[in-house]
Amino acid sequence: MSYIVDPGAQSCAFYALAGLTGFVFGAYFQQEIAIRQLFWMIKTDPYVFHHRRKLYPLLSTFRTDHEARLWNRSNCLSSKIRDHLVVPLFDMVTNIFFTKRPESLSPDLLDLMKYGLPSMENLYVHKDYVVSQDLSTNAPKWMCEHLQGNYKKLTTEADGDALHLRYNDAYVLSCGATRVCKAFKLEIWRKLEKHVSQMTEKFGSVYVYTGPMYLPSCRPDEDWTLEYQIVDWIPLPTPSHYFKVLIIDPQLPECVPYMEGYIIDNKLNSTCSSTELTDYLCDIAEIERHTGLRFFEGVQSTVRFEKKQYKTENQPSNLQYLSESIHSMHANRLRNHQL
Repeated sequence: MSYIVDPGAQSCAFYALAGLTGFVFGAYFQQEIAIRQLFWMIKTDPYVFHHRRKLYPLLSTFRTDHEARLWNRSNCLSSKIRDHLVVPLFDMVTNIFFTKRPESLSPDLLDLMKYGLPSMENLYVHKDYVVSQDLSTNAPKWMCEHLQGNYKKLTTEADGDALHLRYNDAYVLSCGATRVCKAFKLEIWRKLEKHVSQMTEKFGSVYVYTGPMYLPSCRPDEDWTLEYQIVDWIPLPTPSHYFKVLIIDPQLPECVPYMEGYIIDNKLNSTCSSTELTDYLCDIAEIERHTGLRFFEGVQSTVRFEKKQYKTENQPSNLQYLSESIHSMHANRLRNHQL
């Protein structure tokens, strides 16, 4: 039995296949353009970075793990085919038919915001840090930095005192008025900065979040009060404490990220005269509760402090878990003051 193929039907099938193939390639090309544009915006705009997961489905015709691609964590076969075959072909076509995008001078936010941001209000991006400005107090709510192995300290002098701290802490957090940041002149703050430097040198990567806390104080037989300072004839609250949250992101094998939290009084004559850094450790949840910020939830939030020397040839040393409530801290100080 022989079949007679209709040339017209064969041509229609060929045209349909060619049209379907062109539609698929066109849709994929359009998706690739949209995702690349989104990746570029993610790396330059903190608000787009924050809402990126909501934008992925809106720009995707084909199912792809965009988050793994963004962080270069995708190892599946389709990703390897795309990286070695589709991407070079796409780059060649775009270079021929489209104008090349000028290189951006803004910092790569993926390096600064790997673990997200505590809040999204009034963000200002610098090449070395990201700041959230509190318009009600005319001061930053927090500052995020990413310190790496080549991190070096700077020394700033103000009022004749050598403040061994980074210019970021002194001038960004105080808007240039270092007299507001009394905590930065304390010896314990120098120890904290030294600890940050040591952790950076040891593990290669540390994300640091620093900011003020406004907690009322209570003296015996008095009501709770909050200190204010007149700046340009405007009363502004003075921070009672400063917090520092560390997310240690080890670049060593078999090490997992973990967090440390510290709260230090913003007073030169603080009632807590301890010079041990462990006495200022606190639970990350306490900082979040008193500041309204939210730090990365995927990292162990219980405070851990390493006392033993870390050796790269051995397994990571055991970490002692410490946690101190700010309520108990204030209660102990008030009890000692009354005595």
